[in-house]
Amino acid sequence: MSENSYNFGVGGSMLSHYTHSIDTSNLVDGEPIYYWIDQQNKEVPGDAGFVGLVNSTNITVKDLTLTNNPQGVLLAYTKNSRIERINASNNNLGIYLRYSSNNTLASNDCGIELSSSSNNTLMNNNASSNNWYGIELSSSSNNMLTNNTASNNWYGIYLYSSSNNTFTNNTASNNHGGIWLISSSNNTLTNNILSENSYNFGVDGYMLSHYTHSIDTSNLVDGKPIYYWIDQQNKEVSGDAGFVGLVNSTNITVKDITLTNNQQGVLLAYTKNSRIERINASNNNLGIYLRYSSNNTLANNTASNSYHGIWLSSSSNNNTLANNTASNNWYGIELSSSSNNTLANNNASSNNDDGIELWSSSNNNLTNNTASNNDCGIYLYSSSNNTLYHNNLINNTNNNAYDTGTNQWNTSTVGNYYSDYTGSDNDSDGIGDTSYHIPGGSSIDYFPLMHPWGKTPLKGDLDGDSQITSTDATIALQIAVGNCPCDPKTLTIADVSGDGRVSSLDALMILQNCTTSLCRK
Repeated sequence: MSENSYNFGVGGSMLSHYTHSIDTSNLVDGEPIYYWIDQQNKEVPGDAGFVGLVNSTNITVKDLTLTNNPQGVLLAYTKNSRIERINASNNNLGIYLRYSSNNTLASNDCGIELSSSSNNTLMNNNASSNNWYGIELSSSSNNMLTNNTASNNWYGIYLYSSSNNTFTNNTASNNHGGIWLISSSNNTLTNNILSENSYNFGVDGYMLSHYTHSIDTSNLVDGKPIYYWIDQQNKEVSGDAGFVGLVNSTNITVKDITLTNNQQGVLLAYTKNSRIERINASNNNLGIYLRYSSNNTLANNTASNSYHGIWLSSSSNNNTLANNTASNNWYGIELSSSSNNTLANNNASSNNDDGIELWSSSNNNLTNNTASNNDCGIYLYSSSNNTLYHNNLINNTNNNAYDTGTNQWNTSTVGNYYSDYTGSDNDSDGIGDTSYHIPGGSSIDYFPLMHPWGKTPLKGDLDGDSQITSTDATIALQIAVGNCPCDPKTLTIADVSGDGRVSSLDALMILQNCTTSLCRK
């Protein structure tokens, strides 16, 4: 075998899959394959082109350069062996342990993966410039990783479904992801340095144990400490935080912090009655992320340049989101499988996809929010019994609103403002005379607003076209003589003279100024 991208490899899920008779007459790029089964107390010769150790004990592999194979060094069902000073490049996996335990990997220069392997020691390894993982642990437990460097990989150090591992004095830099713990439990991190990764640090999973780790403030992201609190209450996170994770905690305050370049800027998992305010979360994968967390308040935060600005997921119920800004994300604010939340006075603008999205979420209340210049302003999918009114949906590219379910887009008197609404307002009450059909299903806003809610209309602009014309003068005169009943807000717009009533004087003033813009009140 020669000049292949990956010359030779063996894989499988049981011992028999690795049981083959392969002797050194087989060559990869002119060097022999050492494929040993049921061996012990031996050292692999220095001329190896591939090393595979199966069901073996106390084997030493050292001072080799191994290239262009699926695995540089393969250990399957092997224990008490030592792999050191291996330079493995241009392999799919540099060193790969499968169902192997109590081995030592030291001072190697290559990527390392442990799969279903336990009680191994990895120290002083340089796992850099790999296409995918620097160091990966999958379904592996009780391993110790010390003084390793993982840089310029897609993921520096990545754990999946792995528990009770210890990480000390490791460095992960210039990767896409620094250290990520996914669906893993009870890992301990101390004195690890994460810097200049696109997303330095993150934890995720689907049960409480997946968020249960021992991570203290000796761990740094871009020079700032990680605050990862479990089972805490009645505390405030320090303002020097580089990452904030709150797990199974109550009444925690996080405020006035800038959090960037992490999987999550702020993570709440199984946390309640806490307050997140005045956080600037930018360039994260998830700016502010709530998972299984309820009765929290998110107020006056800014989430930008992330995949999700603010995301409530998995039965994160009864939360209040108020006065937050989510801009230039892929999704601005998203609720998935979450109910009875209140979203008020938020601004979701210039996001690539949806400004505000509800996915399989019910009984939420959305009021006074602005969604502008997104692909879709407010998007509801498979969601029901949500109430939306006084929202401003402005200049969104595909749809200002989209709803595949059954939701209430107005109260008994008022709905939302849609910049693409083309109906008229003949009675000048500020409510369109015809309903607005929400694309995607059968939902209808029966009382669409003629003007953005909360915006003070142009004085004298009674037909809502943002211009002062003779039509406005005619409407003012009709109001003055009692032929056009209207609401107090419209009366205020018509009272150009400011004398507290609408008269022919106001109509005359509007007519005189129909070619100029009057000042806003």
